[in-house]
Amino acid sequence: MKATGVVRRIDDLGRIVVPKELRRTMRIKEGESLEIFTEGTDRIVLKKYSPVQNANDFVAEFADSIYSSNKKDIVITDNEKIIAVAGNYRKDIIGKRITLRLEDKISKRSTQIIESLDKLEICENTDMRKPAIIKPINVYGDIIGCVIVSSDKIGDVEKSLVEFSGAFMSRYLEG
Repeated sequence: MKATGVVRRIDDLGRIVVPKELRRTMRIKEGESLEIFTEGTDRIVLKKYSPVQNANDFVAEFADSIYSSNKKDIVITDNEKIIAVAGNYRKDIIGKRITLRLEDKISKRSTQIIESLDKLEICENTDMRKPAIIKPINVYGDIIGCVIVSSDKIGDVEKSLVEFSGAFMSRYLEG
């Protein structure tokens, strides 16, 4: 664990303020949830909460089934990292932090088509080599990640596939 040198008091309602510099560094945005853990009897650990990450095995199986039935490459992310890949993506990118550019595209809350000339880097050293379509995953009004489908050409099949996948993931994660 890394020391930050920051000390905060607990107020009379039991709240602690997480410093702005730390929130910026950790990409914690206003309204995001933090999960609380304990270590032993003297440590409290805060971790960014990701419902997509908590459904990890299901998400990986979902990505594999989309690829096996349609032969379209698929990437599923939360707001921070890549959760699952299927198709022509290397499995070693799972768990890697997404780029700020992809994070920006997700935050736009709309389905977007990326042409191959746009060269979208999804994580460090991994570019989309083919055209792709991005669909944010919306859970109770909050964008918590995205589904990306890529193919040699983006047509009606790819649009339907990403819309279905994004909507399905949204409903699954809403419970």
